[in-house]
Amino acid sequence: MRITANQITALRIVLLPLPLFLIYGGAASRVAALLILSVLGLTDYLDGFLARKYGVTSLGRLLDPIADKIFVAVTLVPLADLGILPMWIVWPIFFREFLVTEMRRFMTPEKKGLRVTELAKIKTTLQMTGVGLILLTNTFPDKIVTISFLAGLFLATVFLAVAIYSKGGKITSRLKTALLLEAMGFFIAIVLPARQVELTYGLIVLLVTFASGAQYVSACLPGLLRRGPSAFFDLVISLVNPLLGLSLLPLAPDNAHLLVVLILAVEFAAQGIDMWAVQENRVDLSFYKKRFFVPFVVMVFLGMLAAGQGPKAAATAYLVLCAAGSTVYLVIDLFIHRDLFKKGEFFQ
Repeated sequence: MRITANQITALRIVLLPLPLFLIYGGAASRVAALLILSVLGLTDYLDGFLARKYGVTSLGRLLDPIADKIFVAVTLVPLADLGILPMWIVWPIFFREFLVTEMRRFMTPEKKGLRVTELAKIKTTLQMTGVGLILLTNTFPDKIVTISFLAGLFLATVFLAVAIYSKGGKITSRLKTALLLEAMGFFIAIVLPARQVELTYGLIVLLVTFASGAQYVSACLPGLLRRGPSAFFDLVISLVNPLLGLSLLPLAPDNAHLLVVLILAVEFAAQGIDMWAVQENRVDLSFYKKRFFVPFVVMVFLGMLAAGQGPKAAATAYLVLCAAGSTVYLVIDLFIHRDLFKKGEFFQ
């Protein structure tokens, strides 16, 4: 029996919690985390290759973007929690991810299946590579390892570009972008102190993430405006659970990052299933979450603050309720829409 793209994607999702715990260890533990993340990042290309070779399934169209987004959650949340990257860099990245997915879901009835742009594909690769370089620089602040890695990566890409050009007479735009970003990263690592390198890499990831999001927003905004204020209300309230949970990370107790990662991962998965359901003209369960569950947990949080319980206790209660409620919602979502998961696709 051959290995399928869906099996590789599912394995990537299952293994992602492992580096989440390793990042909080010492240098050896972080190196192990980086090695695992590198392997998991490479599987993104492998499952893409297999999908193109044997055909893309509806399950694959759901799993692959979810795996990519969970990858970002598992790596970026610890960087914020450990103070390696400031929240003003990390939070907007997640804002873009949730906003774009929600806008695509809202616009499905009018513009079914907005295509993934080339910049969005570059963004995903840059996010994976960028968080690895940031963690590598933070672990080895003398920058020798980072500079050596980028030098080797740049040379390998140059050789690849020469081989492709000699064979076909041209170089793809994606390869040109990779050469530019690698050269930029190498220059930054040489010139700036380690702390500034980390922040600069984070800013580059943020800027490319927002640039790719702008393409989707410009495509969806006219249709969203036509749908009136209620559409904006639905859009905003759909972002509350994950983004407020991430905002409360600095106020929460130790190990709260596990709850935040869980909330983000579950919300990403639920977003994907809900968008799939809308595309297939099925019931959209997110209506009930936005009308009942989200206001409930927000009122609990605000009520605890008003009662003088303190920000830490209120943040903890919110994260626990949100994690539990979002997980229950995902389970119900999976059960209601179980017929979308066609039998045998996992082995195709």
